[in-house]
Amino acid sequence: MPNDLIREFKEALSAGLRGRTTTTCSRWAERRRVMGEPFPGPYSFTYHPWCRGISDSTASFNTAMKAAQLGITEVAINRAFFTVDVLKKDVLYVLPTSINASDFSKARFSTALLHSPYLKGIFTDTNTVGLKQAGGVNLYIRGSRGDSNLKSIPVSTLILDEVDEMDQKQIWLALERLSGHVEKNVWAISTPTVPKYGIHRLYMLGTQEHWTFQCPHCGKWTELIWPDCIEIVGEHVNDPRCKESFIKCKECKHKLNHEEKPEYLTKGKWHATVTNCAQDHRSFYVNQLYSYTVTPGDIVVAYFRGQGDEAAATEFENSKLGKPYLGEGAQISDELIDGCIKSHTKQDVRPKIGGERLITMGVDQGKVNYIVIMEWYLKDMTRDLNVAAIGKLLWEGTLSGSEFDRLDYLMREWQVLHCVIDADPQINDARRFARRFPGYVTLCRYRRGVTGKEIALAEDELGTQIATVDRTNWIDAALGRFHTKRIALPVDLSREYREHIKALVRTYEKDDTGNPRAKYVETGPDHFAHAQTYAEISLPLAVSYVTNRPIGAFL
Repeated sequence: MPNDLIREFKEALSAGLRGRTTTTCSRWAERRRVMGEPFPGPYSFTYHPWCRGISDSTASFNTAMKAAQLGITEVAINRAFFTVDVLKKDVLYVLPTSINASDFSKARFSTALLHSPYLKGIFTDTNTVGLKQAGGVNLYIRGSRGDSNLKSIPVSTLILDEVDEMDQKQIWLALERLSGHVEKNVWAISTPTVPKYGIHRLYMLGTQEHWTFQCPHCGKWTELIWPDCIEIVGEHVNDPRCKESFIKCKECKHKLNHEEKPEYLTKGKWHATVTNCAQDHRSFYVNQLYSYTVTPGDIVVAYFRGQGDEAAATEFENSKLGKPYLGEGAQISDELIDGCIKSHTKQDVRPKIGGERLITMGVDQGKVNYIVIMEWYLKDMTRDLNVAAIGKLLWEGTLSGSEFDRLDYLMREWQVLHCVIDADPQINDARRFARRFPGYVTLCRYRRGVTGKEIALAEDELGTQIATVDRTNWIDAALGRFHTKRIALPVDLSREYREHIKALVRTYEKDDTGNPRAKYVETGPDHFAHAQTYAEISLPLAVSYVTNRPIGAFL
């Protein structure tokens, strides 16, 4: 019995001492977390030494722009657990969608508890997918889609995982939830997509720190960057010699052995490249050249795969190099817009009543209505109507969202044959507008699952015609005109229209099967770009109506 008491006393004393030494997130992780493959056992920074500095940052705002497979997601998970366990503060952990949040909750969270008995012991309630409780402290796990997920959760610590895949408006909503707290802590991590968007936009506001280390050969402090620090061996993606590629010091050009990375990277440090940035905001960048699990040969193969394949090139830049990337033609430039400007103006004579001009209108509605009016020139009314048509922008401008009745005036002033208007957010106003022009106005919603330039037409419960279209394909059709110069723009084009057209950027994401899928992201206000797209969608609807032929005959 005395021996048992002595053993219990020693265990309690040891646990108390360990508890007092887990005052930083990195130490907590090393003592409290146990990992599975590929590095089973107690959590260690051996293969991800850059993660220690990120883990222990005391800045209020922390941003990590990173390549894939660099251990930084585990940093976010550790911060969540550490904050709940040691700091005794509620945490809101946000992922792109509710499905992502559910998968994280069931897989990553449950796996962490399975491997780490200590974690399993502190969480008293783990049955709810979106809420985990450790005593009286809460870990909320939410998706970024939908206001109701984030509005009612008052926390001082916010973790945003995969920022570039999120609803960007919800990011700022989540940040707003911290405004009432004296002590705030934000962690935003993501693989980037395009410049000035998502994680890159946040990264540029901070210290822009790079991971540096001392070269074991020349002794100089340096960093691994592409392409200076890699010796490419091989000539194409299927060349077996690619596996002979190796990384090298950009200072002395000496080969750096991939297998020895844990030795020469361990004593590395973060180096800030910007000092005149927002106070108390540390931002970090690290690429896959540092990875222990991804070989230089793997990176070279990915590079060759991107030669001539835009989706693969995007994947290489984003996931391998951890950099935002704009592929060729991904964004409309000022040069493209200038190349489409002709001699007409928005003040030219309006069309006569009862004329035969083919004119459509697109409206992106909300607090402000953004309007585009187009005239179309066709040789034949055949299939692929939008490809065959040449467009002329007659007028673009705005009306207050409370002035829906003035859209009626524009319909008559320009003799519009068909108008497509965004169905939301003011759907009742849009419905009333459509009822005032039966057959000439269609509400529109973007939806996935609609293929190509298909336009799925249906009536809602009030008999209003609503078109459902694929967002990417129709934006492609509208913005593609600027690349091919199949749109004539007025000389008095507004600066706002120009900036909105440039705001949409084409990039790629992976679908449910892992294949690349094109999408557009907004790098700024883009309302005129959508109004332009709705005017494009209006073209086959107008021709279908005036010819009394099914719309499928023109798509």
